[in-house]
Amino acid sequence: MKTNLHFRYLILYLASLCFVLLNSNLSAQTEGINNQKDSVTSNLRSEKQLPILNNFRFIPSQVVYDPFINTYIKLNVGSGTALDLTSYRKDWNTGEIEDTLSGDLTYISGELQFQLAVNDWLAFNLGAGGTGRLGTNTYTILTSGISYTTFLTLGGKAKIWENDKMVLSTTLDFKYQSIYLYSIYDFVKEVVETGGIDSTSSMLEKDNVSQTILNLNYAYAPTDWCGILAIAGWGLGEAFETKTRGNLRVGAAFSVDFDNVDFIEFPIGILASVRYNSFGEGGSNVSNIFTYGFKIAYTGHKDFDIGIENTYQSLSYKASDEKIKTILSSFSLRYYF
Repeated sequence: MKTNLHFRYLILYLASLCFVLLNSNLSAQTEGINNQKDSVTSNLRSEKQLPILNNFRFIPSQVVYDPFINTYIKLNVGSGTALDLTSYRKDWNTGEIEDTLSGDLTYISGELQFQLAVNDWLAFNLGAGGTGRLGTNTYTILTSGISYTTFLTLGGKAKIWENDKMVLSTTLDFKYQSIYLYSIYDFVKEVVETGGIDSTSSMLEKDNVSQTILNLNYAYAPTDWCGILAIAGWGLGEAFETKTRGNLRVGAAFSVDFDNVDFIEFPIGILASVRYNSFGEGGSNVSNIFTYGFKIAYTGHKDFDIGIENTYQSLSYKASDEKIKTILSSFSLRYYF
């Protein structure tokens, strides 16, 4: 299983590299681009509202959101795995653990978002998407169930301050989720406890949860080849069948654009990121979450950003004290208007 997972990630990276090589001739459309980077970057910034500061082009991240006011449409699709999930075989009557089993979970996700810049200091966004989760063997299907989530996001962004190297904005993010869980274990346990199936018995559990977070988003480009993103926010959130509680969000990202490195000058960028949440943002009842991200992106086109971003999380579920490690690989495309 793990070998197949590594092989799949290798294929994704090779596909990304092939895409870059096939499109690297785009840089030749403007002669003398290496000697005219300042003027070209200035034109791109004014025409397309790209995320550029100090002649550095920032790489968008799903882990640490950027503060730029621009108009775009964004697509993210991905899949991943929760590794080494510990499952328990329990006695139906007493609930005591009889055996410890293990397995993996498979995730898929997708999101489409549109952001509209009303002017040079205010923007609004609207998005929709969903995620799905399925066990990879009988044990994880029985104990963790089968679940899927649909969500709607709304947000606003206002620029507070900007100069040639820095941008500071405030954002308000709202997320509404409908979570569906098919739990075979809970259904059978209920049947055993009640002695049969009645009109109230159901394998499906459903809950609607929402989250609202107010953030400060910051970008800083000390040179034309590297940049820093940072985010800090606080708000209220819910998880599946739990009460509302406070949520703290803090994160930072560092990116490099090799197109501006003199001895490389190739339109590829990399981004490394980390974010901490005191409460889960995906509807799961988890806390104290660290998310680590790594992204490789193509930075040589004036109309869009494209790349592959891997994220890693180590989650501890409050209800069961289970700890699992999740890896998600996503293809992202952001087209600017």
